Parts: sequence; C-alpha cells; structure tokens
Amino acid sequence: MIERLSSKTFAILILIIFFISFALYHSSLNYYFFQDDFFEINISKAQNLGQYLEFFKFRDDIIAYRPISLQNYFFLSLKIFGFDPSGFRVLTFALLFSSAILLIVLVKKITGNIWIGFLSAFFWLTSSIHFMAITWIAAAYNITGTFFWLLTSLLFLKFLERKRIIFYALSLIVFLITIGSFEFSVTWPVIFGFYYFLVLGNSLMKSLKILAPFILVSFIYIILRLFFIKIPQITEYQLSFNQELIKALLWYFLWTFNIPEEFKKQVVNNLIVFNSKFLLEFWPLVVKNFIGAIWIVALGIGLPIFYLLKQRLHLNIRLLTFALFWFVAGISPVLILPNHTFTMYLTLSSMGIYFLIAYLVILSRNSFMVIPILLIWIFTSYTTLSFYKINSWMIEAQKTAREASTNLKRSFPTLPSDSVILYPLNSRWERQTLSGDAAIWAIYHDPTLSIYYNKGELLVDFRKGFNKQVYIYIPND
Repeated sequence: MIERLSSKTFAILILIIFFISFALYHSSLNYYFFQDDFFEINISKAQNLGQYLEFFKFRDDIIAYRPISLQNYFFLSLKIFGFDPSGFRVLTFALLFSSAILLIVLVKKITGNIWIGFLSAFFWLTSSIHFMAITWIAAAYNITGTFFWLLTSLLFLKFLERKRIIFYALSLIVFLITIGSFEFSVTWPVIFGFYYFLVLGNSLMKSLKILAPFILVSFIYIILRLFFIKIPQITEYQLSFNQELIKALLWYFLWTFNIPEEFKKQVVNNLIVFNSKFLLEFWPLVVKNFIGAIWIVALGIGLPIFYLLKQRLHLNIRLLTFALFWFVAGISPVLILPNHTFTMYLTLSSMGIYFLIAYLVILSRNSFMVIPILLIWIFTSYTTLSFYKINSWMIEAQKTAREASTNLKRSFPTLPSDSVILYPLNSRWERQTLSGDAAIWAIYHDPTLSIYYNKGELLVDFRKGFNKQVYIYIPND
C-alpha cells in the first residue's frame, strides 16, 4: 500500500492543514503572559555557562524536570523575541506544525500510505486539545516534548530500515532531549517496544535488547525524579488506583473527539448527569459536541470496520492494537492523578486515536466518508474552541496580567531596587495570575522588587518592622 506524492502536492496539502489549524488558533497570538509564564521567565535567565548549566539541575521549587521545553525554551525565546509573548507563540506554532509533518512521515513509514499520515495529522493539528498548550506559554512543553518524541521515533525507524548505527545513536541522543522535555518521554520505550514486538513480529528478548538503552535511561530518570522531586500533598496530586483511573481514561478518550474539558467538571457524581445550571445555559454546546462525536465515531470507526468485514478486506489487527496501545500508554503517566486532568496531556497520546481513525477510513477506500468526517471534525473543534475563548480561566488570567503590566509600567516606568509596590487585587485567582512577585520581577527585570496585592498584608508587615520604599498604584477611575 505505497502511495507517492510530488513535492508540490505534499506542500499544498501541508499548507491547507496548517491554514485551517492557524485559523482555529490564531487568536492566541494576542494573549499575554500569565501565572507560570512569569516564574519560568525569571528562572530561565543566564549570563554565563555556569548559570546556563543550572537549567539542567533538579529544582525543589518545581514539581517537574523540563529543562529543554521550559528553561531552554524561555531562554531562547527571550533572547530572540524579548518580552513579547507573541514571539513565544510563534515558536510554539512552529513546533506544532513541525510535529504534524513528523507525524505524517512517521505514519507513512509504519503503514506505507501517506494519506493515512495526512489524515492523522489533520485530526491532530485541528483538534481542540491544543487550546491550553497554545494559550498558556508555560504549557507548550507538551508540544515541544511531542516534537522530540516523534523525532526519536523516526530516527529509530530509520535505523531499522537502514541498519546504520548512526541512526540508532541519534535516536538515543534525541530521546535524552525528550527526557528533558516532558514526563511522557518514558512512554517511548513502551510504545515502540510494543510496536517492535507486536507489529514487526520480533521476539520479546530481541525487543528488550534493542530497546535496552532507552529503558535504562527511562528507569534512571524515574528513579532520579522520585528521589529529587516530591509530589505536593494536595488533593489535586493525590494518587489513585481505583475506578477514578478508568473515569479519567474515559474523559481523555472523549476529549480527543473535541468534547470540551469543562464537561468533566460539570458532571455530577457520575459520567452522564450534568450540573443542571450548566446544562440549562449550555445545552446547545452539549448537544452539538456529543452528536458530532457520535457521528465521527460512527463514520470514522464503526462504518469502516463494518465495510471492511463485509468486503472481507484485510484488517491489520496488530496495527489497530498498536494504535490503541499508543493512546492508553501515552496517557498513562497522568492517569494515576484523576484530579489533575487536562486536555493538554493528550498532545502525544491522542495521535494513537487519530491514527486509528485515519487507518480505518483510508483502508476502507470509501472516499465519500472523508469530507463529512472532516467537516464534522472542524465544526466540533471550532465549537469547543469558541467556548474556551469566552469561558476559559486562561483568557481572564492573561487579561488580568496584561492590565497589571500596562498599569504598572504606565504609573511607574522605572523603580529603584529593593522597593515595594502595592497593587490591590480583589480575588485570589487574580493574585495567582501574577504568580506572587514573579510578574513584577519579569516586568521590571529586577528580582529585588516585591509586590503586595492587599493593603492589610502590607500594614501587618509594616508593624513587624518592614521598612522599604512603597509605591502605591492608584487606578485612574
């Protein structure tokens, strides 16, 4: 099942997919920094080699190890774009689009059919799951990590194809970069070990032998992470190995079909009954998205399987199993945290589902199904993203942070070192948006400054002997 395309046709199809994706997500270019963005900006500055190497140490103020996708990402973006959030997101889009190209090539190598690759990339690139990773700069590590995960995969398959050790060495080097990018890196030896064993039909011992260096690196990473990084003892990070794990997996599956993340929060006590107030206000959204998802499953999975079985066409069960395994194994690192579920964690694992649908649709050779599926897919993605752009906490967070930055710089263009600002805010989430002192440090490039968001807290510290020059922001209105 080998398909060939001219370079011109390939480029045109890529541009069409990129255009649709960018049309869905272009508004993110106008969003500002917020919350963890400020923290990452402050810890990603280096004046010499020694400070740069500090990026790769385990930190006790971070519950993750992502020196490549966070510290290096912010360091390079600051050098290139300065304090301009649009530039950061240009880099994120570049990594997103590059990952889509890698996915096309990877799926083509696995299946021998480039159309399966294109359709997989279309679903992935236009999916609503990317909203958080694109909107929140600090969450873009999922896209960066996925890029290196895919590059590792391609280099490994290149080694299997060419039998040249250079490709194996390069795949291992890129895997180390993936390890430094996101936690889902540990799924690579599992997923591609499964591929090498099940799909390619190699023995278990041979599979373990060829994947041994990758498994060893993953094992060392997990041990070091457990030793140096402690999971916060809060409800959000509470480990669970019960039925909540299955519920989380189900929601991740639903989210891959453009079901809004908010639905999980609005379900009362079980999986089907919504909060009545939410349902009363947003019932059109619920109806549109669930009907759209049902149609996609029916046209993209159910109908192709029925047709293939009816026509007695060959169906590669091993490949289908691999696609499902890609999804489950890809999301497994966060399944044990059922109270900490976000669509951004689907950046990698969702590819398994999209690969599965694309494989079935293209294999069934029912081209009449493709256009309806694509139209329904774009409609549901657009509907969900439109909901996010109005109701997501991230939209309000970036607005609050932009207003604070504008107000402060207009009122106090410069500030002497070791001074204090009183910038009153009404709610806890607004203060979280500016991440304590992190925002003012980033805005003024001065870690000696401090900020108070509540007059009472400032007065308490004054009574304790606090003695610094205070600048009070007074709104014009």
